[in-house]
Amino acid sequence: MGSVARFKRIYIEITSSCNLHCSFCQETLRPPHFMSVDEFAHVIAQIRPFTNYIYLHVKGEPLLHPHFEELLQICEKANMTVNLTTNATLLYKNLPVLLTHPVHQINVSLHSADDNDCIDMDTYIHELFDSCNILTAQTETEISLRLWNTKKDPTIFGERNCTIKRHLYVNVQSPFEWPSLDSTYYNDRGFCQGVRNHVAILCDGTVVPCCLDGNGVMPLGNIFTTDFADIIANERSQRIVKGWHARRAVEDLCAHCSFKERFSNK
Repeated sequence: MGSVARFKRIYIEITSSCNLHCSFCQETLRPPHFMSVDEFAHVIAQIRPFTNYIYLHVKGEPLLHPHFEELLQICEKANMTVNLTTNATLLYKNLPVLLTHPVHQINVSLHSADDNDCIDMDTYIHELFDSCNILTAQTETEISLRLWNTKKDPTIFGERNCTIKRHLYVNVQSPFEWPSLDSTYYNDRGFCQGVRNHVAILCDGTVVPCCLDGNGVMPLGNIFTTDFADIIANERSQRIVKGWHARRAVEDLCAHCSFKERFSNK
């Protein structure tokens, strides 16, 4: 195999299960599953030569994982930088773990709270703010409070990123549409970083080009049965990369993905 550039980040889905049902989140068609501790250790060992930066995110709520602390310990031993995306409903409960094993960044999908009637907003906001205060005071963890539901002029005071205090920010974006083969959007021209500088690994071990392939429509291989190095060097993976170099989406799901418009000028 020829030389393979290091990935800027790799997404790892440690569970496909979630405790909320958000209207903006694509339905997960795969069966609920939790990646085991041994499986996660295998994934980290496989990807370690290619990156030291991971996101615990694709679908599901990572703080639901019953062995979350053990997974962070594996990351620490491998010297992995960890980013975590969460709806924050379980953040306060997991503070002891996150204080003992602090991650690099926590992205909070703040727009989830207003989208679920099961959430008591007073309790949610109180626990979230307490968690932010404690984490920013006792760790170097950065926290991004995401409001990705602002359709018109997605800014706060004219900015998309607003600093609240040290290591605590609000990030405002417009909603994005999850790609689907049934989507009316279609454009086979464009550019994306999928397989170029990032990939995603679903909880069953399926490697996909990016974190927006939440239902594994574009399987490149399975990391539990095939070496990661071979998966990213195989014909399908390389065809995707060559397509992006030519500003062309060679996969149907990529052609149905409007998110690539955000890279159109890059």
